[in-house]
Amino acid sequence: MQSMQNNGSSEGNQQHIRLGAALFNGDHGRLADEVARLTAAGLDFIHLDVFDGHFVSDLGFPPRTIAALRPLTRLPFEVHLGAVDPLRFIAPLAEAGTNLVLVHLESLILPYEAIFMMREHKMKIGLALTLGTPVANLEPLITLIDAVLLLSRVTGEGARGGSFDPRVLPRVRQLHDMIQAADASVDIQVAGGVNRSHVAYLVAAGAATLAMGGGIYRVPDMAAEVAEIRQLAAQLGEKG
Repeated sequence: MQSMQNNGSSEGNQQHIRLGAALFNGDHGRLADEVARLTAAGLDFIHLDVFDGHFVSDLGFPPRTIAALRPLTRLPFEVHLGAVDPLRFIAPLAEAGTNLVLVHLESLILPYEAIFMMREHKMKIGLALTLGTPVANLEPLITLIDAVLLLSRVTGEGARGGSFDPRVLPRVRQLHDMIQAADASVDIQVAGGVNRSHVAYLVAAGAATLAMGGGIYRVPDMAAEVAEIRQLAAQLGEKG
């Protein structure tokens, strides 16, 4: 892809890549089987979309579904929360067994209060940004959180065939530099149309965690794809 130039920070190459799959892309009539499949594939976490039908036009998994799936795997549950009133979901998600919640910064009127609430409920604290929100908006909060999810396509466009947008790459680099300057420890996550062809560019830019949808579900052998992506990331680390 000509527009994706591998000119990111070499420090990003040295990070261990974490791979997750978005359960929303699975068979919703066989969610227990899908969780078993993701666990067997050697992934690091399960990415769960919780949408309210307003902030994002689609509806995602309710907390009670997450609670029902929680006993089926030891993999961490990492929730992408897209809601107009996200704070009302925090306690139910914590009770359901969520390990990390990534709340859209755009939906937060009182971000510090939201961070306090997530910490109070013993979950890791994450913020998510849509493709058009300036990364600089995170700067006052960067030392208070555990993870940032940068979306690499318009929120909700996956259901309509939206593809990976390379404009996320300079955003990853900017976020990586911000974290380094603040001497913070924040996991940089990317989701939205990500597949194996994007891994080198994202890792070079500084991403450490990739949440994949169709890019992992549409391959013939999920476990083999996970292994190949890990091998690719390891080779990039050696070169870096």
